[in-house]
Amino acid sequence: MASAHLAIDLGASSGRAIVGVLEGEPQKLRLEEMHRFEHLACPTPAGPVWDLTGIWHAILTGLREASIWCRESGAELKSVGVDTWGVDWTLVGKSGEMLALPHCYRDPLHEGACQRALEKLGGFEYLYERAGIQLMPFNSLFQVALRHELEPRLFDSSQRLLFLPDLFHFWLSGEMTTERTIASTSSMLEVESGEWDTELLDKLGLPTHMLGPMIEPGTTIGQLRGEVADATGADKGIRIIAPASHDTASAIAAVPATSDESWAYLSSGTWSLLGAELKSPINSEKARAMPFTNERGVDRSIRFLKNIAGLWLIQELRRDLKHRGENLDFAELTQLAADAKPFRTLVDPNFPDFANPGNMIAKLCEFAKKTNQPKPESAGQLVRCCLESLAFCYRHTLTGMESVLDQTFDNLHIVGGGIKNTLLNEMTATAVGRPVICGPIEATAIGNVMVQAMGCGEVADVAAIREIVARSSDLTRYEPDDFELDAEALAQYGDITSA
Repeated sequence: MASAHLAIDLGASSGRAIVGVLEGEPQKLRLEEMHRFEHLACPTPAGPVWDLTGIWHAILTGLREASIWCRESGAELKSVGVDTWGVDWTLVGKSGEMLALPHCYRDPLHEGACQRALEKLGGFEYLYERAGIQLMPFNSLFQVALRHELEPRLFDSSQRLLFLPDLFHFWLSGEMTTERTIASTSSMLEVESGEWDTELLDKLGLPTHMLGPMIEPGTTIGQLRGEVADATGADKGIRIIAPASHDTASAIAAVPATSDESWAYLSSGTWSLLGAELKSPINSEKARAMPFTNERGVDRSIRFLKNIAGLWLIQELRRDLKHRGENLDFAELTQLAADAKPFRTLVDPNFPDFANPGNMIAKLCEFAKKTNQPKPESAGQLVRCCLESLAFCYRHTLTGMESVLDQTFDNLHIVGGGIKNTLLNEMTATAVGRPVICGPIEATAIGNVMVQAMGCGEVADVAAIREIVARSSDLTRYEPDDFELDAEALAQYGDITSA
């Protein structure tokens, strides 16, 4: 029987249940989508929280469909693993009861908690030296500080702090674990060792009793709980295996790069994450100034990267345009952008106001006004403004990383759903001045599946994973000399961001 593994891949607005089947000699990977769904944070008096029961119901549906499909297809479903977005977490009591709903990372209260924590620590320099993580107000450290400030008794009653993939692994298996790649998004790990920094938490007056030991990607957590098997018709012998539980870590594991090339990566989706895979962390002053983050990857690697706003800008634009009566899909918006005048208006994608939901058109226009540029008015002008700005931001980040690491990269691998936007891919190749290799689209689910397969002993290591991914994927290459870089616009972007 062919070997199959189920990836539960959860983004911050949608989720997928995807079966990966390894077959043939040499091995190739085939993906079969079982279930796809949308989910949103729910507004409550305490702030925005995640609809966990809705997500859990969708996971069970995906598991049920995967079990049926595997039986009908003659494949053996050997394991299940969950990956999610980073930083969000919840507390679980001794009985296994979840003590409070996890807050969405876009909770506006996190900003004030971040500032108060930095004041106690004496500034970001101290925190970066210890954790090596890019300063984002929603990092778990600041979330924990806020919840402890508002509801300290929750922590008194807690047995474990679980990040969201850890929680779903617990619900699937009955075993509480903490997977290292998701924990590394928290700003609560010591940068060199990758272990909990209890001294840092003590300095902030935060409890540490709820922090458990960490496991590595590919670790078997347990078997499917009987109640879950009964509810879904799945085999009780299915293993629950931790993938790289942070979605970006799974995506990077699936980059189809070879060992003889010097490559950087860009995981393109709601967020853009641009970086390089390193053997050890870099938390120098130069790295902090950019800033770059040091998160954990498969096989104890370091994901040295920077978080960039990404296609969130376009998603928010589409929602605004729909409210004013222009109901356009992403393909239509991209075509309008292609037809719009180049380099009319540029923005800094990482401008803090853009990170909060709502009023994206007004925010872009206000940014243009403050920087003495023409306001983008039409849908095409608005989208082109964002795409060109993202491409220039990728260039700035890549050249900055090369300066920090004192090395150059021959090409840029782009993975994730963002590669569907061919206009952005063309702009990016032009901006970064080197070949851009796009694919696969479902990199996160692929990385999730392949790390499970590695945990089952079916794949030797990360290099073998990447060989299989390259063999199984349709890749598209964009050459920088196919397009002309506008030096004046590039200089304008530099002026805007430095100001």
